[in-house]
Amino acid sequence: MIENVRQLFKVVVDKVGDSSRVRILKGSSNSGSYPSLPGLLEAQNEEYLSLRTASADLKGIFTGMGFLLGGYGVCLFALIFLSSDVSSIDWWLLFYSILAIVLPLVWETSRPPSLPIIFNRRTQEIYYDRKGQLYHAIWEGIEAAAYEYNMVNQNTGSMPHGSLEIILQKFGEPDDRIVLSLSGGAAGRRLATLISMWEYVRRYMTVGPWFDEAGRKTDQINPFIEKTLKEGRMSFLDYERSNREYLAQERREGNGISGTAVFLWVGSYLFFPMAYGMEVVQRSDRKKPCANGRRLSGCVCTRMARKPD
Repeated sequence: MIENVRQLFKVVVDKVGDSSRVRILKGSSNSGSYPSLPGLLEAQNEEYLSLRTASADLKGIFTGMGFLLGGYGVCLFALIFLSSDVSSIDWWLLFYSILAIVLPLVWETSRPPSLPIIFNRRTQEIYYDRKGQLYHAIWEGIEAAAYEYNMVNQNTGSMPHGSLEIILQKFGEPDDRIVLSLSGGAAGRRLATLISMWEYVRRYMTVGPWFDEAGRKTDQINPFIEKTLKEGRMSFLDYERSNREYLAQERREGNGISGTAVFLWVGSYLFFPMAYGMEVVQRSDRKKPCANGRRLSGCVCTRMARKPD
C-alpha cells in the first residue's frame, strides 16, 4: 500500500523511467506556475471548491451510444415507413432502436450519483466520497505528485498522458488509503498543465476564494474565475454546439473555409444524439440527493462540505 506521496513518487518514476517528468508539489509552497484549471472545475465559492472526476465526465456514455445507434435506427425506420408498404416493414428495427435508447438510460439514471472532490477552505481539508465511504486529507502538509508519460500506438502515434494525484485516507480508518487523481482523464495532459492545475487549487486554499490569472488575491469574483467556471461546466453537448460556430466564424472572416471547420460542423450534427444522451444522464445525476438525503449547490454532499465529527 502506498502510504505517502514520496512512495508514490518512487512508483511513478519506476513506471515512467524518467524522474524529470515527475514532480512533487506542496500545498505550502509556490509551484512557480500561474494557476490554470481547464475543464474540471464544477463549483467555487467562499467555502469550497469542487472538481469533477474522470468517471463523472464519462457518465452517460452508454446512454449516449444508445441514443446514437437507436436514434439513427428510428430515423431509418421512419424513412422505410414513408417509402414502403406498411405490411413489408420490419418492426423489429423500431423495437431494437427504442430498446437501445431506453435500457442504458434507465440503468445509468438509476445508479448512485457521482460526487465531486471537495476542497473546503473553512475546514482546510479535502473530501471525496468513494462508493459511500468518506476519504479525506488535511491540507496542512499536503503533497501531490504530477507526472507525464507517452503512450504510443499505430493510430495516434506518440500521445502525451499525465496525472495529478494525491493520497487520501478513509475517515476513521487512517490505514485505508487511496490514490486520487485530480486531473480527470489522462490523455493529452502535460506536466506544465498539471502543475498549473495544482497551483489553482493551492491558491484557492491559501490565498483566498478569488484571485486573478497571476494568482493575486482579489476581493470578489473576477473575469478569470468566471471564465474558468464557464469552461469547467461545459458538457459534451456544449462542445458539440460550439463546434458549429467555427464554420460561421470563418465565413465572417472571408478567408475561405477550412476542412477542420467543415469536419467539426458535420460532426456536431452526427454526434448530437450521443451528446444529448450523455447530457440527460449527467443532469439527472446532478439532481440526485446524496446518501444522507441533502445536497448543497454545485452538487456537493453536505457531509463532505462540513468537517466530519
